[in-house]
Amino acid sequence: MNMNKEPDFFSNITPTSGGLIIIALGVLLLIGAIRRWKWVFDMTGERNKGFNFLLFLYDLFGDKGLRVGVIITSVIIILGGIGIMCVGKQ
Repeated sequence: MNMNKEPDFFSNITPTSGGLIIIALGVLLLIGAIRRWKWVFDMTGERNKGFNFLLFLYDLFGDKGLRVGVIITSVIIILGGIGIMCVGKQ
């Protein structure tokens, strides 16, 4: 009986292409925050599970605080993607 394992989708992703995917998602989130897309700011769901940075900013500063928080989060995601690309090249 031949038990060859089929390679999964994520085993073929290099750190460079993975970093580019993460950067693209961060840029999409950043554009959504700048353009005020509804799905970026939709915070439905359970809110009583510990500390939430975006809800804290929303409670403190309102809609503008939430928008700034999403922009900060998207910049962190973009920097993480750049970091993955840099570490993967070594």
